[in-house]
Amino acid sequence: MIIGDFQVQHVLRSYSRQLAEGPRVSKAKVENKTTQNDEITLSPEGKKRLLADKITREIITQFSNGSEMTPTGRHVLERLSREVGQPLQLSYSEEQGMLFVVPDDTGQGTRILSGAENEGLKKRLFDITQSTVYNDLL
Repeated sequence: MIIGDFQVQHVLRSYSRQLAEGPRVSKAKVENKTTQNDEITLSPEGKKRLLADKITREIITQFSNGSEMTPTGRHVLERLSREVGQPLQLSYSEEQGMLFVVPDDTGQGTRILSGAENEGLKKRLFDITQSTVYNDLL
């Protein structure tokens, strides 16, 4: 079988066109794939937990930066005080952040709790805040 010059030129021309279009075609396919948005469906319970976490973090941020306490914040601090068995107050320090303050043994002044006690109370404060906010949501 004999292949003529015209056929060889035609094949080469088609091949070079395909090479030139190849990256553009594959690029278009990639763009189509990346523009598709993933869709996430949350259950009502998941939405409630997500909202509770967001509100909890906002309340803890208010505690941490020394802002005026909301009624929910006061309720959470009172509940934590009852659990600890002594009245707790919050103090704010630029270097250390949120600190828990309790009346000292003489009853005349106050003392700041140690680092380990503060960290434990911060975790418990977060847990109480989260459960309170979660239960308050409809």
